[in-house]
Formats: sequence, C-alpha cells, structure tokens
Amino acid sequence: MSEKVIYEKHPVSPERKAELRQKGYKIIDARFAPDGYEHPEPTKEAKGSKAGKATAEKKAAEEAELKAKLQAALTEKGVQFSPDAGLEDLQKLLDEAK
Repeated sequence: MSEKVIYEKHPVSPERKAELRQKGYKIIDARFAPDGYEHPEPTKEAKGSKAGKATAEKKAAEEAELKAKLQAALTEKGVQFSPDAGLEDLQKLLDEAK
C-alpha cells in the first residue's frame, strides 16, 4: 500500500502535523515539492500561501503585459511617457492621444 505524501511548508505546527498524520499523510518540506504540485489540504492561513502567491504573480504578469501594450500604443502614436509611469497614467495618456 502506497503512503500518501503531502508537501508542507516547514516548520509545521504540532497541531497541523497531528491533523495531517491522522489523515494518513507523510509530511515532507514544501521545498521538495515537484513542479505543478497542488496541495490537497489547503492551510487555513491566507497570507503567504502558494495559491496567494500564484495569484499575485499572475496579476503582476497581467499588469506588466498590459503596461507593455499601452507603452507600445503610445510609442506608435508618438506620445512621450515616463518609463516608470503607472498603468493609470499610461491609459490616461492614450485616451488623450485619441
């Protein structure tokens, strides 16, 4: 019979460790988790969770892509802008350039 393995960020609290062991899991440090690993037992803490980080990274990537598109559109129209301008500022410049 194969043992269920769960990758958990260490240090694991004694309560969490007892809970996971009761469910039949072998606990291994999350740094050894394989790529694409999805945690079967989400923790109750929202801060610092992998899902929260993934969502934040995805949002940052989407914002960077949108910023690049706005900068390209402004450059195409010959509008000058600061390279560290925010999304709102770039969108405002683009709206004014129309």
